Amino acid sequence: MIPGPEPTRREVRTRAGLVLLDPAGRILLFLHADGHGRTFWATPGGGLEEGESLEQAARREAAEELGSADVELTFLWTGSSDFQFADREVTQTEAFFLVRGHPSVIDPEVEETHRRERILEARWWSLAEIEACQEATFPVDLAARVREHVLTRNR
Repeated sequence: MIPGPEPTRREVRTRAGLVLLDPAGRILLFLHADGHGRTFWATPGGGLEEGESLEQAARREAAEELGSADVELTFLWTGSSDFQFADREVTQTEAFFLVRGHPSVIDPEVEETHRRERILEARWWSLAEIEACQEATFPVDLAARVREHVLTRNR
């Protein structure tokens, strides 16, 4: 839980998360700001819109946050988390997809989307860096999940 002001409302949502690996096996994370002085690192992705399936949301998020409309998705895992974001408590169900067919460079045209969504930085992280990170990182078990669901599949 990220410390901050008392939340004023509760939100329940579903999110499609994207796991991108570069050739060195590093994972792309975005640094988000919540508008209340707190920051956290998370995989690209976002909430489902009305009538969207998880895969449709993952494809839309890949287009919006990465600039890649044509990616190959492989379902990895589901999870859930509870956290405070801005002025609300969030209970989130998450489905994660491995993204293939995306260059390791983010399309510059998505910079406006990043500004609007308070994404401050994009960075490639090794699993060891994620595990050693003292900053809030979501999902909290990302390195273990990637080892279990991605790296063991590729052996």
